[in-house]
Amino acid sequence: MNRLRLPSRLKIAPPSLKPPSKLSRASLALRTKKHKSGFPPNIGIITRHHIPQLLADGSSVWFPYPGHSPRGQTLRAVLNIPRQLSPTSTIASTKKTQNNTQTMSCYAQVVTTPTADTPGACVLLHFDRRRYLFGRMAEGTQRAMVQRKIAMAKIHNIFVTGTVDWGTTGGLPGLMLTLADVVAGAKAARAEEVASREAKGLKARERDIEDDLHIYGGKNLLHSLATTRRFIFRKGIPLSLNEVRTNSPSQRNDRALPDFEDENIRVWHLPISSDPSASRPGSRKRKRSDLEEGGEEAETPVTDEAGLSDAEAQHIRQAAVAGMFSSTWSLDTLHEMNLRDVDPLAKIFFRSESGMIEEYKGPLPGSAEELPDIRVLIRSPWPAAKIETLPGTKPSNESLCYIAKCHPRRGKFKAAEAANLGVNPRLHSKKLIEGETVTLENGTVVTPEMVMEPTIEGRGFAVIDIPSEDMVDNFLARPEWSDSTLMSGIDVMYWISSEQFSAYRDERLAEFMKKFPSVQHVLLGQDVCPNTLALQDPADKTIKMNLIDPERFPLLKFDNRPLAPVDAGEVGAVGARVNLHPKTGPTSEHLIPPLDTAATLQGMVEQHREVLQMAKEAREKIADPAFLAEVQESQKDIPYPETEIIPLGTGSALPSKYRNVSATLIRVPGHGSYLFDCGENTLGQLRRFYGHEGTDEVLKDLRAIYISHLHADHHFGTASVMARWNKVTAGTDTYLGVIAIEGFHGWLREYDGVEPLGLDRVIRIVPFHPGGQPKMQTFPETGWKFPPALNVNECNIQQALLPKVEACWVDHCQNATAVVITFVPSGLKIAYSGDCRPSKKFAELGKGAHLLLHECTFEDGLRGDAMAKKHSTISEALAVGRDMGARRILLTHFSQRYPKLPAPIGVEGEGESEKVVLGKDTAVLYAFDHMHIKLGEFKQAEQFIPAIEKLVGRRRRRRRRRRRSRS
Repeated sequence: MNRLRLPSRLKIAPPSLKPPSKLSRASLALRTKKHKSGFPPNIGIITRHHIPQLLADGSSVWFPYPGHSPRGQTLRAVLNIPRQLSPTSTIASTKKTQNNTQTMSCYAQVVTTPTADTPGACVLLHFDRRRYLFGRMAEGTQRAMVQRKIAMAKIHNIFVTGTVDWGTTGGLPGLMLTLADVVAGAKAARAEEVASREAKGLKARERDIEDDLHIYGGKNLLHSLATTRRFIFRKGIPLSLNEVRTNSPSQRNDRALPDFEDENIRVWHLPISSDPSASRPGSRKRKRSDLEEGGEEAETPVTDEAGLSDAEAQHIRQAAVAGMFSSTWSLDTLHEMNLRDVDPLAKIFFRSESGMIEEYKGPLPGSAEELPDIRVLIRSPWPAAKIETLPGTKPSNESLCYIAKCHPRRGKFKAAEAANLGVNPRLHSKKLIEGETVTLENGTVVTPEMVMEPTIEGRGFAVIDIPSEDMVDNFLARPEWSDSTLMSGIDVMYWISSEQFSAYRDERLAEFMKKFPSVQHVLLGQDVCPNTLALQDPADKTIKMNLIDPERFPLLKFDNRPLAPVDAGEVGAVGARVNLHPKTGPTSEHLIPPLDTAATLQGMVEQHREVLQMAKEAREKIADPAFLAEVQESQKDIPYPETEIIPLGTGSALPSKYRNVSATLIRVPGHGSYLFDCGENTLGQLRRFYGHEGTDEVLKDLRAIYISHLHADHHFGTASVMARWNKVTAGTDTYLGVIAIEGFHGWLREYDGVEPLGLDRVIRIVPFHPGGQPKMQTFPETGWKFPPALNVNECNIQQALLPKVEACWVDHCQNATAVVITFVPSGLKIAYSGDCRPSKKFAELGKGAHLLLHECTFEDGLRGDAMAKKHSTISEALAVGRDMGARRILLTHFSQRYPKLPAPIGVEGEGESEKVVLGKDTAVLYAFDHMHIKLGEFKQAEQFIPAIEKLVGRRRRRRRRRRRSRS
């Protein structure tokens, strides 16, 4: 019998203020004593048969998980068998092919090749009604799809190749959020349409919105996505997340039958391993499920932590992911608990004597004041966030490849031969076409083969991802390659290589390719694909800005030249298609050529002569000795004027055509480099600016990363940056400070099991609630003790001083902070707002700052939007700088509604604008991606603002005038 470790005594939780949703039949809770390790004595054995209704309905059962907790409490984990998440490793669609799709076009197209902007390679399989993604879902994938206008609304199946790490899945969380938002938008539009028609007395047209999302990947896929549960949440998205391992049971007993099938395609999973004994590729018989009711107890592996079996650990991860996307949780739901058990960071309410719900303002847990013995109300966190920690994992030694094929197509109906046999077209033709045998009135038996041309084999492709040399033998041993039926119709093999291993250069694999001479072998690797400008629109804009101000807008690093040739195969290119139906074969008509930089320069000269003249005048002015002397005099008290500021992402919410998400690099001479927020593909932005080798040098110089809050657009690039930092500094005693709230450090600890981030050389600097008593924290590497707060004055690592770090809470999301960093002994003071409404506390903390980086998501005319979404307008950001007395202000984090530039600085927006008067020695600039500005050059850069506004603001002003003329 399969046994799940659960408490022997379960207690029903107090009823919530709102009735449970119809999806939840009950809520179970438990009380346990604190313990250090192992299961407490009241843990008994309970089988699925004890709680059949709960588990069958996809409800949750809480049980203690003895892991690390910063508050020393027993942690809780949830055991859940969600409806949308199958307990098996792979899922084959139950949909059957109902039609022949004779007229449907189908092709495979390369979406990304490995470049600085797009480190992964992926392929899109296109059908008229559905899309499928295969390959590495690396950071930058979503932005590349936006750039190439690839509609994401029809993507419902994603097949991740390779070994699961941030290099193969770093773009997946953001892509999932976008797909979920697309579905939510479609549902909202549909609801409006229905309401509108009903209001007019019309019947709403029936139209289903496909909202399912199926993702397939290798070992650690579940764990990797479950670690993001604290900052990813979308409701009502049916998610099927399928982890395929080398020892996974197949969904089919016959290799001819696929692991996935829908009305368009069939897919076979090909997991491989560096350990030959871990895989039995010749066997595809399905094993008994670990959770099959009434089954005998299986010999499942046990994890190192807590004695959990692998199946139990997987269910915890499944529950976390289900809570991230499939929940019906509502923000308005409150639940009751004792004040002493409340997290002091939570917003606390209580029910007054009059029965009204009011905010609690009294003493908090952890404070020196005596707590009243009362029951209070707090907002229930979304379900996934209730899982405080996940079972541990280890880096995977497995990789996943795929074979995908279209369905076979029936041959044409031979009407003449049917007529000769006496077939009645009205009575018999349809049955014969659908594969039925018919008997004519004269007794003649006619089979489909007698009147139909032979079935046309479905065309297809393979996606091969072998990240290390020790997986080659296991790959070659797969029986699929010798299955002539399965390999029939395979037109192309996509070979994705890693930085560590180029599969197509291996002699064994070169011989393997020769066994399939009719197959097109497409090579997708960093060592063969040129480092072209994958994001051409922002690169085009940077080239134009370089003509205006080359000092502040240097040219990006790229190379269109082909790299070292390979004997086998051909180098893949973005846009390259292989048609699968109705025509077949490769086509080059959709290739995306490299950016023609010469044409950009020529167009700039021909179309923007006035802009270039303005830029020339600005260059002449900043070269004037009198101007330089005036600037020098006005900023002689600013320390380290050579400090470099490189905005790497200046947009909000999600990557867009012209702006990446939040990240700013600041390099202080003699004090190293610092990252303020680290949105998705920050590493790619660095590599596009510095090149690969230059980026490694920057990472060697990196001293600290500051994460302002846990919104995904501010930190989804941290894992890749830290993983690369860990690699280039390996073997040294270099340390890295990570300044973030505890929830972010918890994510780093959990994800470190998937891919080493070098946490043994990371110094955690964590904010604490003002009402609480911080515990002293010891770092064994140094022996120092200090509170886990943001006011750490000094920390001497390698005889290099980390700066003084101070922070305050700001009004945005829970636990959002702004930070002020002061470098000693020079006194250089840098303030960064993160995302927030204007903060007086932040202005006080940053008093006298030499540099202020402040968000200004909205123009002044949208102050209502800024208040509702807890952001700042341009004038509000400038007012903070005025109150702070900041000498240099860099405005960033613009709404994606302003793709190039918001309203010019100092110019009113579409509504009333506050007049902000700044000091005469204050300089203000807008940030652009890949801008390079020194602290001592703001005054020079200001001279180019009119030319830049003339260049990038013209089209937007025309749109504004059109809107005003219509109003």
